[in-house]
Amino acid sequence: MKASLLLLLAASSLSTVYAQNWKEDRPVSGITGVQVSTGIELMLAQGGTEKLTLEATGFEKNEVKSVLKNGVLQLFIDRRNQGLSGWGRNRNVKAYLTFRQLKNIEASSGSNVRAQGRLNFGNLDMAASSGSEVELDLKADELNLEVTSGANTNLNGSARTLSTRVSSGAELEAGKLTTEVCNVQATGGANADVYATKELRLQASGGADVSYDGPAKVVSKQKSGGADISKR
Repeated sequence: MKASLLLLLAASSLSTVYAQNWKEDRPVSGITGVQVSTGIELMLAQGGTEKLTLEATGFEKNEVKSVLKNGVLQLFIDRRNQGLSGWGRNRNVKAYLTFRQLKNIEASSGSNVRAQGRLNFGNLDMAASSGSEVELDLKADELNLEVTSGANTNLNGSARTLSTRVSSGAELEAGKLTTEVCNVQATGGANADVYATKELRLQASGGADVSYDGPAKVVSKQKSGGADISKR
């Protein structure tokens, strides 16, 4: 048993030696959405061409997956064969994606999504979960957003309408996102901060906190279960 463990640790040490830093461009085309997970940091930029560049420390190239399926680019780390090789190592993956237009963005499992400059969208569906972080400066028509399970989303810019559900200890910081119409549902200890100019519909339950600002008319406001709704 002891000999087997020593062999496993030796193999782990060798994998640490051979897992060098690397940078690689990978071909992509026809992207309409992106899903990022497993701790990858994604930097988005908008342009006339599509490009994906990956930078990694402590991972082999074949461990970092970029899969394009039905227009959706999936970025994740394949952990099936890592064993003990990840212990105590400085490991990270950064992905730089230039896109023409996106319809959906999903971040999960501790991943991060940020932007290089302001991003322009038509209708956008966005989701952040499981401790992920999203920080974007954007302009959108209809923005549908779900933030859950300890995720944090920080948005600047503008959107004609924002419909959002925030739950399970997640946080939405959208006080600097100017919306015309905003619909908010917050539950399970979540926090949401929004800004609207025309209409607001606010619902909070289960210890959630919703704060709002702007000249919008509050069309409806419901709170229960120790939740709070207040104007900044």
